[in-house]
Amino acid sequence: MPELPYRREYAPLIGKKILVGLTASSAIYRSIDLMRELIRMGAEVKAVMTKEALEYVSPKLVEWATGNKPLIELSGKAEHVALSNEYDALVIAPATLNTISRIAYGIVDQALHLLATAMMGKKKKIIVVPAMHINLFKSPQYQKAIKLLEELGVYIISPRIEENKAKYPPLTDLASCIETLINRERDLVGKKLLVTAGPTKEYIDPVRVITNPSSGYMGILIAREAACRGAEVDLVHGPIYLSPPYNVNTYNITTTLELAKKISELTSTKKYEAAIFAAAPADYTVMEKSPKKISTREASHLILRLRSTPKTIKYISKNNKPEKIIIFVAETTEDYRELVEKARQKLTEYGADIAIANNVKKPGIGFSSNYLEACIVTKDKYECLGVIRKEVIARKIVDLIT
Repeated sequence: MPELPYRREYAPLIGKKILVGLTASSAIYRSIDLMRELIRMGAEVKAVMTKEALEYVSPKLVEWATGNKPLIELSGKAEHVALSNEYDALVIAPATLNTISRIAYGIVDQALHLLATAMMGKKKKIIVVPAMHINLFKSPQYQKAIKLLEELGVYIISPRIEENKAKYPPLTDLASCIETLINRERDLVGKKLLVTAGPTKEYIDPVRVITNPSSGYMGILIAREAACRGAEVDLVHGPIYLSPPYNVNTYNITTTLELAKKISELTSTKKYEAAIFAAAPADYTVMEKSPKKISTREASHLILRLRSTPKTIKYISKNNKPEKIIIFVAETTEDYRELVEKARQKLTEYGADIAIANNVKKPGIGFSSNYLEACIVTKDKYECLGVIRKEVIARKIVDLIT
């Protein structure tokens, strides 16, 4: 019997039944991991394979990965009809040009192509993940077929362009986008968002810094959610160990002043529907940075003179202000009333529209954690959410933009 992976604590696909179409691409091995990841997220998964896909991966391996025998050929029992009724979505990953074209033009000579057509007839969600050589990706045939599929209501998750290939996306980003499209919609197409993430560093000497425990996870989640929902996202991030989403524009900075200058540059040249400031800039820097490493042998005690760093939000272009400004406010308060009051003070100070106020007093909440104890605060109302996962608050924040 197949041994399915354990469900994650955060499992947003519970109750969803997902079909995964496998086609004849060398990237097919990545879909074994994808199917396991969708199961970890709570979904029930069944694969549908083209005949050519059998040359790349064994049906036994696919059955081990999903716990279900893959569908390869129709038996005359109208499996395509039964599956289109039973399952919530079809994800074709990897999708070759051959399969994309056949589905787009209604050539239903295999089980997968016929199933996709039946799913369209039932108004079920279909998600296509192209993977191919860059020459095929840029061909007029591909462009026409993709345009037709989009007109038919099919979601296309863009490949990662690298090494002259249209590659399979990173697993975490792909699984997150699939979850987003199944549970929500692509409702941010045409909108531009600015997101900041992570800490900044202020150097004391060439090897020592002033910083904070921010991981950048919150900003990355917001950027990924927005990009999966169709937005063009500019992500400005400090030193982080997490990989930014592949489908956003990234700008790497180190110091708070660099962050401020990048915010000024971007908001001066682009009109954003929203700017979301999830970064945690260092509030202080040294008055004088040592040009060489300070020796602990020579200085057993060290006194630093500090000055405030720039308030980065105040560097937003005054002539091209984003339509909506969302800030994060981290405080250590005794209760939510004090938290809300401090958040409103920041709203006034920075001219922001919404504050995500989080109390970081409790251990295991806030920086470098999967959880926030958060309130969504405006000038005239607030909603306190209690302890909540960052994935959920990321979705709620992006919901505020639509």
